[in-house]
Amino acid sequence: MIVYDLRCANGHVFEEWFENLEAFQVGAAEGSYSCPSCGNASISKALSAPRINAGSVKSVEAPCGRAPCAQDGCPMAKTG
Repeated sequence: MIVYDLRCANGHVFEEWFENLEAFQVGAAEGSYSCPSCGNASISKALSAPRINAGSVKSVEAPCGRAPCAQDGCPMAKTG
């Protein structure tokens, strides 16, 4: 699945999920999608920035001395 930022002819921007680029292109050509704000069915892909992984997740030391048990580190190590 892929998410695209879409723009209607009236300038409203919204997101939709698609199986692939071809699914978007076919649906857009058929007028299958419409703007949730105004109902306009003239839709095009808007420019969007890709998500970039800027590095690894910082590991948090577990108070028990074992390896962190979750991606964010040990939940017991977090103080409130």
